Amino acid sequence: MATEADYEALRKELDQLRSDIAALTHTLKDVAANQGGAAYEKVRQSAHRAQEQAAHTVEAVGHEIGERPFTSVLSAFIFGLLIGVLSGRRS
Repeated sequence: MATEADYEALRKELDQLRSDIAALTHTLKDVAANQGGAAYEKVRQSAHRAQEQAAHTVEAVGHEIGERPFTSVLSAFIFGLLIGVLSGRRS
């Protein structure tokens, strides 16, 4: 089963990805306001960082699933069941 350290590492990577996407959004607003070449370069760099971070996160999750397939399937099942129960209550 995945350890707390594994989950914490994935959480940190996802937080970093969220931060990169927020920076990208902010930079896109700058591009719309300034229409400048420097802002475009910031967007390109932020998008590249976000893409690299996403690829790294996907690789880490894939590695985790590969090492513990039964635990991964069980976790996904429980997560889906929880989402189903929670969304069923709203109806």
